[in-house]
Amino acid sequence: MDEGIDIYTDGASRGNPGKASWAYIVVQKGNIVLKVGEFAGICTNNQAEYTAIIQALEKAVESGWKSINIYSDSQLVVRQINGEYKVRDRCLQERFARVKKLLGQFESSSFTHVPRSNPFIAIADAKCNQVLDEMEAQPKQQKISTIPVKSQKLALIELIPIGIVHSPYKTSKEAPHQGRLHTDISTIELFPEYEEGLNGLSEGQELIVQCWFDRAERDLLTVIPPGNIKARGVFSTRSPARPNPVALEEVELVSHNGRFLTVRGIDAIDGTVVIDIKPAIKKI
Repeated sequence: MDEGIDIYTDGASRGNPGKASWAYIVVQKGNIVLKVGEFAGICTNNQAEYTAIIQALEKAVESGWKSINIYSDSQLVVRQINGEYKVRDRCLQERFARVKKLLGQFESSSFTHVPRSNPFIAIADAKCNQVLDEMEAQPKQQKISTIPVKSQKLALIELIPIGIVHSPYKTSKEAPHQGRLHTDISTIELFPEYEEGLNGLSEGQELIVQCWFDRAERDLLTVIPPGNIKARGVFSTRSPARPNPVALEEVELVSHNGRFLTVRGIDAIDGTVVIDIKPAIKKI
């Protein structure tokens, strides 16, 4: 299965940026042999399109395919990969570089733009929407913008995402239990409208980054911490599983470039929403 494998990719974002998904369809001799799609975190549509291609390329490398043909309905992404357009968005630059690195492992490859009406692209698009529909149907993964709070009067707490995390961890199994004990580098991308709020930060500074762990379980009140055999209440642990999965990430600011922060010590999964950033309080 290494002669001219055809792969159709698609990415979708509800909100742009918003909850996103990716999917790819592997086709051999006109028949679908593999269909895969997953949640992509909070990102833009273009970022989701790149993620779909990266996931497809990683699968192709893993499978030992040597010749691949990638088809996408994103004219921008296809032309960027083919060298017709420059990649100006830094976040896309990171994904673009990853695509180019993966392409070095194939004997031949091609990227072709096809219309959304293409039947295989339509199947990939349907898979993306299926992933997002299933997520929205799960009660424990409520929309981040409105969270009911019990009080004397029914109130709403509004959380506004200010950015997203780009980390090397794609799943919770890959993420360390305590990021501050590890040296992996991640990037925090603030949305353009919040860039001014980063004025005053300096390299080497310790920060508290508050994240919304949207993929954490929200219906647990007891957990068994790593290394323990006895269950404890979630409020006595740092487990991401809790009614309101707000995470406090203690990180070191390695560099600051515009609205992008390079940090060390975060354990958030790639695509995690950032809701606040604060300087860490030094212990006396």
